Amino acid sequence: MLIITWRTAIFFVCALPGVEILDPGQVVYSETRTNGVVGRGVILECGPTLPDVYIWGFTKPGTDTIRAIVYNFGKGPKIQKLANDLGNLTVISNSASLSIEKLPLAAEGVYTCQALYDTLEGAKLPFVITLTVPVTKPYIVMSDSSPVEGTSVTMRCGLENGTGPINYKWEQESRESQLTTVAEIYDDNRLNVTDVNRNHTGWYRCIAINQVNQQRSDRVWLDTIFGPDQPQIDVTPYSVTERGYSALERETVSLLCQASSNPPSQYVWFYNNSQVYAGPQYTINRILRMHTGHYACLAQNTYLNTRSRKTITLTVKDITKGQETLYCFVITLQSPLHALNVHLFLTYWGTNNPKFDMTSNLAQL
Repeated sequence: MLIITWRTAIFFVCALPGVEILDPGQVVYSETRTNGVVGRGVILECGPTLPDVYIWGFTKPGTDTIRAIVYNFGKGPKIQKLANDLGNLTVISNSASLSIEKLPLAAEGVYTCQALYDTLEGAKLPFVITLTVPVTKPYIVMSDSSPVEGTSVTMRCGLENGTGPINYKWEQESRESQLTTVAEIYDDNRLNVTDVNRNHTGWYRCIAINQVNQQRSDRVWLDTIFGPDQPQIDVTPYSVTERGYSALERETVSLLCQASSNPPSQYVWFYNNSQVYAGPQYTINRILRMHTGHYACLAQNTYLNTRSRKTITLTVKDITKGQETLYCFVITLQSPLHALNVHLFLTYWGTNNPKFDMTSNLAQL
Protein backbone atom coordinates (compact mmCIF):
# COMPACT_ATOMS: atom_id res chain seq x y z
CA MET A 1 0.00 0.00 0.00
CA LEU A 2 1.42 3.40 -0.99
CA ILE A 3 0.57 6.00 1.64
CA ILE A 4 1.08 9.65 0.69
CA THR A 5 0.96 11.95 3.70
CA TRP A 6 1.20 15.73 3.96
CA ARG A 7 2.18 16.88 7.43
CA THR A 8 2.56 20.38 8.80
CA ALA A 9 6.17 21.40 9.17
CA ILE A 10 6.88 25.10 8.72
CA PHE A 11 10.54 25.71 8.05
CA PHE A 12 10.21 29.07 6.35
CA VAL A 13 10.23 31.58 9.20
CA CYS A 14 12.28 34.32 7.60
CA ALA A 15 10.85 36.88 5.20
CA LEU A 16 11.32 35.96 1.55
CA PRO A 17 11.38 38.58 -1.22
CA GLY A 18 7.80 39.38 -2.18
CA VAL A 19 6.35 37.19 0.57
CA GLU A 20 5.07 38.58 3.83
CA ILE A 21 4.71 35.86 6.46
CA LEU A 22 1.92 36.67 8.86
CA ASP A 23 1.51 35.12 12.25
CA PRO A 24 -0.01 31.81 11.29
CA GLY A 25 -1.59 31.16 14.66
CA GLN A 26 -2.60 27.49 14.48
CA VAL A 27 -1.34 25.28 11.68
CA VAL A 28 -4.25 23.91 9.67
CA TYR A 29 -4.16 20.18 8.86
CA SER A 30 -6.17 18.80 5.99
CA GLU A 31 -6.22 15.08 5.24
CA THR A 32 -7.72 13.31 2.25
CA ARG A 33 -7.42 9.71 1.10
CA THR A 34 -7.49 8.34 -2.42
CA ASN A 35 -6.47 5.13 -4.14
CA GLY A 36 -3.82 4.58 -6.76
CA VAL A 37 -3.06 1.38 -8.64
CA VAL A 38 0.33 0.07 -9.73
CA GLY A 39 0.74 0.61 -13.46
CA ARG A 40 -1.83 3.38 -13.51
CA GLY A 41 -1.80 7.05 -12.60
CA VAL A 42 -2.64 9.19 -9.58
CA ILE A 43 -2.84 12.91 -8.78
CA LEU A 44 -1.59 14.15 -5.39
CA GLU A 45 -3.08 17.51 -4.50
CA CYS A 46 -1.38 20.01 -2.24
CA GLY A 47 -3.99 22.59 -1.35
CA PRO A 48 -6.75 24.21 -3.38
CA THR A 49 -4.44 26.93 -4.77
CA LEU A 50 -0.77 27.40 -5.51
CA PRO A 51 1.13 27.96 -2.23
CA ASP A 52 3.76 30.64 -1.93
CA VAL A 53 6.33 28.02 -0.97
CA TYR A 54 6.07 24.22 -0.97
CA ILE A 55 8.18 21.06 -0.73
CA TRP A 56 7.19 17.52 -1.59
CA GLY A 57 8.98 14.82 0.40
CA PHE A 58 9.04 11.01 0.15
CA THR A 59 9.61 8.46 2.89
CA LYS A 60 10.15 4.76 2.19
CA PRO A 61 8.17 2.28 4.30
CA GLY A 62 9.95 1.35 7.51
CA THR A 63 12.14 4.47 7.57
CA ASP A 64 11.82 7.94 9.05
CA THR A 65 13.94 9.81 6.50
CA ILE A 66 12.11 12.35 4.33
CA ARG A 67 13.80 13.04 1.00
CA ALA A 68 12.73 15.89 -1.26
CA ILE A 69 11.31 15.00 -4.67
CA VAL A 70 9.91 18.43 -5.72
CA TYR A 71 10.24 21.96 -4.30
CA ASN A 72 9.25 25.50 -5.30
CA PHE A 73 10.68 28.51 -3.45
CA GLY A 74 8.88 30.96 -5.68
CA LYS A 75 10.96 30.49 -8.81
CA GLY A 76 9.15 27.49 -10.29
CA PRO A 77 9.10 23.79 -9.43
CA LYS A 78 12.34 21.82 -9.28
CA ILE A 79 12.00 18.01 -9.71
CA GLN A 80 14.71 15.98 -7.99
CA LYS A 81 16.40 12.82 -9.28
CA LEU A 82 14.64 10.66 -6.72
CA ALA A 83 11.36 11.38 -8.49
CA ASN A 84 12.52 9.24 -11.43
CA ASP A 85 12.17 6.12 -9.27
CA LEU A 86 8.57 6.91 -8.42
CA GLY A 87 7.08 6.86 -11.91
CA ASN A 88 6.43 9.50 -14.55
CA LEU A 89 6.16 12.48 -12.17
CA THR A 90 5.16 15.99 -13.25
CA VAL A 91 3.87 19.11 -11.49
CA ILE A 92 0.46 20.30 -12.63
CA SER A 93 0.72 23.90 -13.85
CA ASN A 94 -0.44 26.73 -11.56
CA SER A 95 -0.65 24.36 -8.60
CA ALA A 96 1.49 22.34 -6.24
CA SER A 97 -0.25 19.10 -7.20
CA LEU A 98 1.70 16.14 -8.57
CA SER A 99 0.72 13.84 -11.39
CA ILE A 100 2.38 10.40 -11.35
CA GLU A 101 1.79 8.08 -14.32
CA LYS A 102 2.63 4.36 -14.50
CA LEU A 103 3.12 3.90 -10.79
CA PRO A 104 5.83 1.31 -9.98
CA LEU A 105 6.07 -0.75 -6.81
CA ALA A 106 8.98 1.50 -5.78
CA ALA A 107 6.48 4.34 -5.37
CA GLU A 108 5.18 2.74 -2.19
CA GLY A 109 5.71 4.98 0.82
CA VAL A 110 4.64 8.18 2.55
CA TYR A 111 4.46 11.44 0.60
CA THR A 112 4.52 14.75 2.49
CA CYS A 113 3.60 18.15 1.11
CA GLN A 114 4.82 21.10 3.23
CA ALA A 115 3.26 24.36 2.09
CA LEU A 116 3.15 28.04 3.16
CA TYR A 117 0.35 30.38 2.27
CA ASP A 118 0.55 34.17 2.74
CA THR A 119 -2.97 34.39 4.17
CA LEU A 120 -4.63 35.46 7.37
CA GLU A 121 -5.59 31.86 7.96
CA GLY A 122 -1.97 30.87 8.34
CA ALA A 123 -0.37 27.64 7.02
CA LYS A 124 -2.47 25.02 5.27
CA LEU A 125 -1.53 21.44 4.63
CA PRO A 126 -3.52 18.88 2.65
CA PHE A 127 -4.10 15.19 2.87
CA VAL A 128 -3.13 11.49 2.92
CA ILE A 129 -3.29 9.40 -0.25
CA THR A 130 -3.29 5.60 -0.21
CA LEU A 131 -1.92 3.89 -3.28
CA THR A 132 -3.34 0.38 -3.76
CA VAL A 133 -1.46 -2.42 -5.51
CA PRO A 134 -3.60 -4.86 -7.56
CA VAL A 135 -3.40 -8.51 -6.59
CA THR A 136 -1.21 -10.60 -8.84
CA LYS A 137 -2.17 -14.08 -9.99
CA PRO A 138 -2.18 -16.27 -6.88
CA TYR A 139 -0.75 -19.76 -6.53
CA ILE A 140 -1.63 -22.62 -4.17
CA VAL A 141 0.82 -24.32 -1.81
CA MET A 142 -0.39 -27.47 -0.03
CA SER A 143 1.12 -28.91 3.11
CA ASP A 144 0.37 -32.36 1.65
CA SER A 145 -1.10 -32.94 -1.81
CA SER A 146 -1.82 -36.63 -1.01
CA PRO A 147 -3.13 -36.70 2.56
CA VAL A 148 -4.31 -39.92 4.17
CA GLU A 149 -7.99 -40.05 5.04
CA GLY A 150 -8.50 -38.82 8.62
CA THR A 151 -5.47 -36.51 8.68
CA SER A 152 -5.32 -32.73 8.15
CA VAL A 153 -4.07 -30.54 5.30
CA THR A 154 -3.45 -26.81 4.95
CA MET A 155 -3.64 -24.91 1.68
CA ARG A 156 -2.10 -21.45 1.27
CA CYS A 157 -3.08 -18.96 -1.41
CA GLY A 158 0.22 -17.19 -2.18
CA LEU A 159 0.56 -13.72 -3.73
CA GLU A 160 3.55 -11.79 -5.01
CA ASN A 161 1.82 -8.40 -4.66
CA GLY A 162 -1.47 -6.94 -3.59
CA THR A 163 -2.67 -4.32 -1.14
CA GLY A 164 -4.80 -5.53 1.72
CA PRO A 165 -7.26 -6.17 3.00
CA ILE A 166 -7.50 -9.18 0.70
CA ASN A 167 -10.37 -11.65 0.69
CA TYR A 168 -9.85 -15.24 -0.41
CA LYS A 169 -12.40 -17.53 -2.00
CA TRP A 170 -11.71 -21.27 -2.33
CA GLU A 171 -13.34 -23.45 -4.99
CA GLN A 172 -13.37 -27.23 -5.41
CA GLU A 173 -13.98 -28.98 -8.73
CA SER A 174 -14.94 -32.65 -8.48
CA ARG A 175 -14.06 -35.44 -10.92
CA GLU A 176 -17.51 -34.85 -12.43
CA SER A 177 -16.54 -31.16 -13.07
CA GLN A 178 -18.98 -29.92 -10.43
CA LEU A 179 -17.74 -26.57 -9.05
CA THR A 180 -18.38 -25.73 -5.39
CA THR A 181 -17.34 -22.78 -3.24
CA VAL A 182 -15.93 -24.37 -0.08
CA ALA A 183 -14.83 -21.24 1.84
CA GLU A 184 -14.67 -17.45 1.78
CA ILE A 185 -12.07 -16.10 4.19
CA TYR A 186 -11.39 -12.45 5.09
CA ASP A 187 -7.75 -11.36 5.09
CA ASP A 188 -6.36 -14.87 5.72
CA ASN A 189 -4.83 -16.83 2.85
CA ARG A 190 -5.00 -20.25 4.52
CA LEU A 191 -7.60 -22.97 4.17
CA ASN A 192 -7.37 -25.61 6.91
CA VAL A 193 -9.05 -28.95 6.25
CA THR A 194 -9.25 -31.18 9.30
CA ASP A 195 -10.26 -34.84 9.15
CA VAL A 196 -9.73 -35.17 5.41
CA ASN A 197 -11.97 -37.70 3.66
CA ARG A 198 -12.32 -39.02 0.13
CA ASN A 199 -14.94 -36.39 -0.71
CA HIS A 200 -12.20 -33.74 -0.45
CA THR A 201 -10.47 -35.26 -3.49
CA GLY A 202 -10.58 -32.90 -6.46
CA TRP A 203 -9.21 -29.75 -8.08
CA TYR A 204 -8.81 -26.63 -5.94
CA ARG A 205 -8.50 -22.97 -6.93
CA CYS A 206 -8.16 -19.84 -4.85
CA ILE A 207 -9.38 -16.38 -5.82
CA ALA A 208 -7.69 -13.30 -4.30
CA ILE A 209 -9.84 -10.17 -4.14
CA ASN A 210 -9.00 -6.62 -3.06
CA GLN A 211 -10.63 -3.25 -3.75
CA VAL A 212 -8.86 -2.95 -7.11
CA ASN A 213 -9.26 -6.34 -8.79
CA GLN A 214 -9.43 -10.09 -8.37
CA GLN A 215 -7.31 -12.94 -9.73
CA ARG A 216 -7.82 -16.72 -9.88
CA SER A 217 -5.05 -19.29 -9.42
CA ASP A 218 -4.38 -22.34 -11.55
CA ARG A 219 -6.08 -25.45 -10.21
CA VAL A 220 -4.20 -27.92 -8.00
CA TRP A 221 -5.18 -31.56 -7.43
CA LEU A 222 -5.78 -32.89 -3.91
CA ASP A 223 -5.57 -36.70 -3.91
CA THR A 224 -6.92 -38.29 -0.73
CA ILE A 225 -5.39 -41.69 0.09
CA PHE A 226 -7.78 -44.22 1.65
CA GLY A 227 -8.97 -47.83 1.78
CA PRO A 228 -9.49 -50.49 1.04
CA ASP A 229 -13.10 -50.65 2.18
CA GLN A 230 -14.83 -53.95 2.92
CA PRO A 231 -14.92 -55.89 -0.39
CA GLN A 232 -18.15 -56.53 -2.26
CA ILE A 233 -18.37 -59.93 -4.04
CA ASP A 234 -20.76 -60.45 -6.96
CA VAL A 235 -21.45 -64.01 -8.14
CA THR A 236 -22.76 -64.68 -11.67
CA PRO A 237 -24.92 -66.70 -12.21
CA TYR A 238 -26.16 -67.56 -8.76
CA SER A 239 -29.00 -68.41 -6.45
CA VAL A 240 -29.05 -67.65 -2.75
CA THR A 241 -29.39 -70.31 -0.09
CA GLU A 242 -29.27 -70.29 3.69
CA ARG A 243 -25.60 -71.24 3.47
CA GLY A 244 -24.63 -68.67 0.85
CA TYR A 245 -24.56 -68.96 -2.93
CA SER A 246 -25.27 -71.97 -5.11
CA ALA A 247 -24.59 -72.91 -8.73
CA LEU A 248 -25.17 -75.89 -10.99
CA GLU A 249 -22.49 -78.23 -12.24
CA ARG A 250 -20.93 -77.46 -15.63
CA GLU A 251 -21.92 -73.79 -15.46
CA THR A 252 -19.33 -71.02 -15.88
CA VAL A 253 -19.27 -69.08 -12.61
CA SER A 254 -17.72 -65.61 -12.25
CA LEU A 255 -16.70 -64.08 -8.93
CA LEU A 256 -16.10 -60.30 -9.05
CA CYS A 257 -14.49 -58.47 -6.10
CA GLN A 258 -14.63 -54.68 -5.65
CA ALA A 259 -13.30 -52.58 -2.77
CA SER A 260 -13.04 -48.77 -2.85
CA SER A 261 -9.44 -47.65 -2.43
CA ASN A 262 -6.96 -44.99 -3.54
CA PRO A 263 -4.63 -46.09 -4.99
CA PRO A 264 -6.85 -48.83 -6.47
CA SER A 265 -6.95 -52.14 -4.63
CA GLN A 266 -4.91 -55.18 -5.57
CA TYR A 267 -6.93 -58.41 -5.30
CA VAL A 268 -6.06 -61.99 -4.35
CA TRP A 269 -8.58 -64.89 -4.34
CA PHE A 270 -8.45 -67.82 -1.92
CA TYR A 271 -10.30 -71.14 -2.10
CA ASN A 272 -10.50 -72.84 1.30
CA ASN A 273 -7.54 -70.68 2.45
CA SER A 274 -5.37 -71.55 -0.55
CA GLN A 275 -4.48 -68.81 -3.03
CA VAL A 276 -5.94 -69.58 -6.45
CA TYR A 277 -5.93 -66.29 -8.40
CA ALA A 278 -4.68 -62.68 -8.42
CA GLY A 279 -7.01 -60.07 -9.90
CA PRO A 280 -10.50 -58.65 -9.33
CA GLN A 281 -12.47 -61.28 -11.32
CA TYR A 282 -12.07 -65.01 -10.77
CA THR A 283 -13.83 -67.24 -13.34
CA ILE A 284 -14.42 -71.00 -13.02
CA ASN A 285 -15.31 -72.70 -16.31
CA ARG A 286 -17.56 -75.80 -16.11
CA ILE A 287 -17.69 -75.76 -12.35
CA LEU A 288 -17.91 -79.12 -10.54
CA ARG A 289 -19.18 -80.28 -7.15
CA MET A 290 -15.59 -80.51 -6.00
CA HIS A 291 -15.44 -76.71 -6.26
CA THR A 292 -17.90 -76.35 -3.37
CA GLY A 293 -16.32 -74.42 -0.51
CA HIS A 294 -15.30 -71.05 0.89
CA TYR A 295 -14.10 -68.31 -1.49
CA ALA A 296 -12.33 -65.29 -0.01
CA CYS A 297 -11.31 -62.02 -1.67
CA LEU A 298 -8.39 -60.11 -0.13
CA ALA A 299 -8.18 -56.41 -1.16
CA GLN A 300 -4.87 -54.63 -0.57
CA ASN A 301 -3.74 -50.98 -0.64
CA THR A 302 -0.03 -51.32 -1.30
CA TYR A 303 0.65 -47.61 -0.63
CA LEU A 304 -0.77 -47.73 2.90
CA ASN A 305 0.01 -51.43 3.43
CA THR A 306 -3.60 -51.99 4.50
CA ARG A 307 -5.98 -54.80 3.55
CA SER A 308 -9.53 -56.05 4.00
CA ARG A 309 -11.14 -59.43 3.35
CA LYS A 310 -14.51 -60.97 2.66
CA THR A 311 -15.49 -64.66 2.44
CA ILE A 312 -18.53 -66.34 0.86
CA THR A 313 -19.71 -69.95 0.67
CA LEU A 314 -20.47 -71.43 -2.76
CA THR A 315 -22.32 -74.76 -3.12
CA VAL A 316 -22.25 -76.58 -6.44
CA LYS A 317 -25.32 -78.81 -7.07
CA ASP A 318 -25.42 -82.09 -8.97
CA ILE A 319 -26.95 -81.43 -12.37
CA THR A 320 -28.18 -85.04 -12.79
CA LYS A 321 -30.61 -85.02 -9.88
CA GLY A 322 -34.01 -84.23 -11.31
CA GLN A 323 -32.91 -81.80 -13.90
CA GLU A 324 -33.55 -83.25 -17.38
CA THR A 325 -36.12 -85.69 -18.85
CA LEU A 326 -36.69 -86.11 -22.59
CA TYR A 327 -40.20 -86.94 -23.81
CA CYS A 328 -40.91 -87.95 -27.43
CA PHE A 329 -44.45 -88.20 -28.82
CA VAL A 330 -45.23 -89.79 -32.20
CA ILE A 331 -48.66 -89.27 -33.79
CA THR A 332 -49.51 -91.26 -36.95
CA LEU A 333 -52.48 -90.38 -39.15
CA GLN A 334 -53.52 -92.60 -42.09
CA SER A 335 -55.78 -91.90 -45.07
CA PRO A 336 -56.44 -93.54 -48.44
CA LEU A 337 -54.22 -90.98 -50.11
CA HIS A 338 -51.30 -90.69 -47.77
CA ALA A 339 -49.90 -91.34 -44.33
CA LEU A 340 -48.81 -88.45 -42.06
CA ASN A 341 -46.34 -88.94 -39.24
CA VAL A 342 -45.94 -86.12 -36.68
CA HIS A 343 -43.07 -86.24 -34.14
CA LEU A 344 -43.13 -83.93 -31.06
CA PHE A 345 -40.05 -83.59 -28.83
CA LEU A 346 -40.17 -81.89 -25.43
CA THR A 347 -37.24 -81.20 -23.06
CA TYR A 348 -38.14 -80.70 -19.41
CA TRP A 349 -35.89 -79.61 -16.50
CA GLY A 350 -37.16 -80.47 -13.04
CA THR A 351 -37.87 -83.17 -10.47
CA ASN A 352 -41.61 -83.74 -11.00
CA ASN A 353 -43.11 -85.81 -13.81
CA PRO A 354 -44.71 -83.53 -16.41
CA LYS A 355 -48.34 -83.73 -17.54
CA PHE A 356 -49.35 -82.69 -21.05
CA ASP A 357 -52.75 -82.18 -22.72
CA MET A 358 -52.33 -83.35 -26.30
CA THR A 359 -55.98 -82.78 -27.32
CA SER A 360 -56.12 -81.28 -30.78
CA ASN A 361 -58.46 -81.07 -33.72
CA LEU A 362 -56.57 -82.89 -36.44
CA ALA A 363 -59.46 -83.02 -38.96
CA GLN A 364 -57.72 -80.54 -41.19
CA LEU A 365 -54.51 -82.54 -41.44
